[in-house]
Amino acid sequence: MARITERPPVGKVEDLASLPELNENILLEELRTRYKQNNIYTYVGDILVSVNPFKTILGLYSSAQQSTYKGKARSDCPPHIFAIADTCYAQMLDSENHQCCLISGESGAGKTEATKLIMSHLMELCSKKFIDSSLRDANLEQKIVKVNGLLEAFGNAQTVMNDNSSRFGKYIQLKFIKGAVIGAKINEYLLEKSRVVSQAPGEQNFHIFNALFAGLEAEDKKRFKLNNPDDFCYLSNGDKV
Repeated sequence: MARITERPPVGKVEDLASLPELNENILLEELRTRYKQNNIYTYVGDILVSVNPFKTILGLYSSAQQSTYKGKARSDCPPHIFAIADTCYAQMLDSENHQCCLISGESGAGKTEATKLIMSHLMELCSKKFIDSSLRDANLEQKIVKVNGLLEAFGNAQTVMNDNSSRFGKYIQLKFIKGAVIGAKINEYLLEKSRVVSQAPGEQNFHIFNALFAGLEAEDKKRFKLNNPDDFCYLSNGDKV
């Protein structure tokens, strides 16, 4: 990576590690300027920094955008989470070594959405790979992507900072053969179990409790004695009895 000798206009550099000087103030200034330009992704060396835009940026995650990053060198395209997934996949194929992608950030930073996007791109990359049908479920890619919704129902909840906050850690393992995914294992840990019986002011219980009321037919609600959600302390911050 070539290092820049003079600092270019703020917000124009896609990899901040190439700047002649980088400190906290410069980092924040660059990220702030790029954010205002709807450039929510920025590299700092091997790290991709993403800033939650809190709005929809049209085309950012389209199928056309996915195609743009397939098989490309990281420097060929603007910073993007698809590039990270593509790099991991390519290095796995080239070196046959395990690859690991760590997603970290504060509540509301977009970790859950980032995980979904990486999984989606990996599934797209391996969807055209053909192996012995006895080793692979034809619908496995879609099953892996869709299972996230089920995990979120039991492990995500509304907090003061985030309406869909993951209240647990997640470790996803994918197993590949000849570039095709043949299995997945998802481990959850540090689940915030105390939330079930008590929530802080302005926070809610796990989504699954609300989903019961939203998804059950009237007959089933009557059979299970589920009337108004506000009648239950589990769904009203413990105020009801």
